[in-house]
Order: sequence, then structure tokens, then C-alpha cells
Amino acid sequence: MRKALGADYIIDFDMNIIKDGWLVFHNGKIDFLRYEPEGEFHEKLKLVNTIIIPSFVNAHTHLEFSLMDFEPSKIESFFDWLLWIISNRQKLDKEEIKNGVNRGIELSEKWGTSFFGDISSFGVSRNIVQNGIVFNEILGKFFNENAEPSLSIHAVYSTSVETMKKVVKKSLKYGTLYQMHVGETAEEQKFVRGEPNLFETLIYPTIGRKRFENVYAENIITYLEKIGVLTPLLIAVHCTNLSRKELGKLMEKGCGIVICPRSNIFLKTGFPDVEFLIDYEKLAMGTDGLSSNTSLSMISEIKTTYIKTEGKVNIKKLLKAATIGGAKVLNIESDYKRSGMLTAITTEKRISDPLTALLMDDIKVNAFDLKGEKVLNSLRQFSDN
Repeated sequence: MRKALGADYIIDFDMNIIKDGWLVFHNGKIDFLRYEPEGEFHEKLKLVNTIIIPSFVNAHTHLEFSLMDFEPSKIESFFDWLLWIISNRQKLDKEEIKNGVNRGIELSEKWGTSFFGDISSFGVSRNIVQNGIVFNEILGKFFNENAEPSLSIHAVYSTSVETMKKVVKKSLKYGTLYQMHVGETAEEQKFVRGEPNLFETLIYPTIGRKRFENVYAENIITYLEKIGVLTPLLIAVHCTNLSRKELGKLMEKGCGIVICPRSNIFLKTGFPDVEFLIDYEKLAMGTDGLSSNTSLSMISEIKTTYIKTEGKVNIKKLLKAATIGGAKVLNIESDYKRSGMLTAITTEKRISDPLTALLMDDIKVNAFDLKGEKVLNSLRQFSDN
């Protein structure tokens, strides 16, 4: 079933920008063209004031928390937020969690996202999220040997060393990726060095526990390397409080890196060193979840990062991290390219620069699947409205 779609600008998987371009979808393959295709098509459409880009990949989400009422103005620090999460996460019942996941997916699609690297804390999103990878979250010191990969080590302060080792062992056995929050806060550096830190002086007394093991290192990355967590299967998330030497070590090891800029701003944990990371092939972006962000918009992550870095980071490179970069980090690049899932961005005025258009406020965004019936007709209605 051949379909042809044209637009003012089309950006392909290699981030080539094609003016007045077309794409043809047939048998699970997309061809990007610089001319209008000829021949018979099941559907054919040329959109105006529109950019077609690869689907956004939200490489780090917590969709199960999508119904939590996050209010940034009430959060004074990461630790205020962490105590809030601890006290509220167990109040959610399975139906609320399920509704939250479905709501999160619905909102994501409205922002042009079809693929996820989602963290499942309750085992709910694994049965709902269809595109991408869902990681089972692992916390504490007891590891369920029946835990199904892919797995997510929560953090150095919340998961025991022995449990982390078991997660890595199982992941290496099956060749599956594992995610981990790495260096989200400066207090994690103090924690791994054995210095006084707010995890041990504030959080642990609140939940009635102590440090699991007395294992220490000079920094977080050395700590992870020491206990065997630093492998090419690791996806390090946030990386907000890592030195360039530590970031360089992650890249040297071939780890995936996911930055979540707005979540870091809202939780006051700093900002990732995007200028240093931007040319790394396995760099992705994520929104975190609606428990620490105001939307699931990947475009807002791009805009925020561009503004925060005062335009020093190329918009095209940020778009790459938010799309094909996420697919590479999640190791789903082949399925991603063959999925037929793309994103349309429509403006109210003529587009002179498709990259600048990503920074505009008056745009409409729509995720669409070329495999669907009459999908181009739906795009026409979207564009007209």
C-alpha cells in the first residue's frame, strides 16, 4: 500500500533537510525524495506550512506517575520533591496507575512522540507501552531473580551494591539494556565518597533505614566502574552533576546518555553539560515524567536547552538527540525507521527555516502512523484546523 506525503520541509533520519520534499512509504520502508513522486498511490497529499520530522523519542519517562499533581512552585529542592514522591507514590492504586500511563501516552502523541524509554515502578506500563522499551525499576537490597529485563537500577543511594551487581549480571546474560539515574544531584557525589549527605541525614531517617554497604569511590563514575555497573549496556540518565572527565568515561565505555533538562531545572539539580555532550552519537533526551515536569513535550526540551545554552548548541543536533538519538540509545533504530511513525509540525505562517520553527510558540504538533488507514486525510484535517 503506497502512500506519498509532501511538505514545505522534510527532515530525514540523518537530519538532512529537504525543501519541498516528499516521502514515499511502502512495505515498511520510507524513501525521502527531493521531487514529487509519480505513479499510483493509495493516498497522496502535499501539506503547506508544515514540517515532517522523524517521531520524537522520549528516552526517559515515568508514565505510571502521569496523574500525580506536580507543582514546581511548591518545590524548593530535589529533597522536598523526593519526600513528596515517597509519601505519595504508594497512595496510587492500579487503576489510577493504568489511567496515568494511557493519559501520558495520549499527551505524548499530541506532542509528536511515539516512542518511549519508560520506567515501570509498578509493572503496569509494560502491558501498555507498545513502542520503545519499558524498564522494570529495581530498588532496595532484595533482587527478584524473576524480574524480567529490561531493568532499571534506580540510583546509587536507593539500590544496594549487591542488587546492582545482580541487575548487571542478568542484563549481560540476556544482552539487554539497563537504565540508571546517574549524577542527578550533587549529593550523590558526596554519598559515593562517604561524606555527609542529605540522603543519609534526611531521607534515610524518614524512611527508617541506613546505608546498605560501606562502599566508596572518588566520584560516581569510578564508583559504578568499581562495582561493575559501567558497561556498554548502561543508559545513564540525567548526568547533571558529572565532571567532563566522568562524562568522557561514559562515552569511552559506549554507554547511552539521556538528559532531562526541564526536570533538572524544576527540581533545582543543575543543568547537563550539553555543549560537551551534543556530538556524542548515543545522546538522547527525555522529559522524565509528569511527577517532575509540566508536560511531556520534547519540543519544550529542545527549546529550553537552546535558550538555556544561549543558542550555543545547534538546533539540528538537539533535534537529532530528541529523535534518532533516542532510538540509537534504546537500540531500536531499525524498528524505529521501519515503523512509519513520524511527526508533523504546522505553523500559521510560511516557514522560512524549519529549525527556527521548532522554537516558535504558534505551532501545532501531531504524531502519525503511515501504516494507518486514511492517515493522510487525518493529516489534512489537522493541517487545515
